[in-house]
Amino acid sequence: MTMTTDRGVTQACDAILAAARLIVQTGTVSRSGHGNISARIPGTDRIVLTAVGGITELKEEDLALLTLDGEVLEGRLDPAAAEITRMHTEVYRRLDNVGGVIHTHAPFVTAYAVANKPIDCIYEGMARFDIVDSVPVAAYAPRGSAESVSNIVNAIADNSRAVLLQNHGILTFAADVVASARVLTVLEEAAQLGILAAGLGEPTTISAHMAAYAQRRASEFAAKGSTGRG
Repeated sequence: MTMTTDRGVTQACDAILAAARLIVQTGTVSRSGHGNISARIPGTDRIVLTAVGGITELKEEDLALLTLDGEVLEGRLDPAAAEITRMHTEVYRRLDNVGGVIHTHAPFVTAYAVANKPIDCIYEGMARFDIVDSVPVAAYAPRGSAESVSNIVNAIADNSRAVLLQNHGILTFAADVVASARVLTVLEEAAQLGILAAGLGEPTTISAHMAAYAQRRASEFAAKGSTGRG
């Protein structure tokens, strides 16, 4: 159904569709296309959530408006979406600074989840996105169950950007949903590189000191803006 014309809701819908396109373009989704995406309406207890189980051909009518209590205000949720609602809402409750949450079964990060192995800061892209601590693994329980949600919340720290779901996939979260999609891309790249590097030896972890250095350089050059003529 067509969502309300409320500006905040419209912006959230547009951001989710943009994030879905980015995820598909970067291949950070499984062959089945399964995944779910949500965006919080700033300053409210409402979110827009994908109402279907796949994200590869997402349309506005595939979205629903909910409260953080899971009450559907507009649209309707397919069973596969209703089952995982708290997997999103409890992240928003845990981290006030999160504006977007994404779940996929991206192949390389999910390989780490299946192996029950955290992703250490082994790739500069992680450092530049301020993912310095290891991405933890939340212990397995059936998707969307109370145990699963509890395991996810318990694995999240105040500075977390993601959590692996054992034998399942990954959740990423950031200030907005497009930023969350970029975190997903960086972690999928890191996971792929980690798996490839393991064939040559143990992947090298970037120290917290050098990760902070990488972040400072990124900030300094961003502050200078573009260089050149014209």
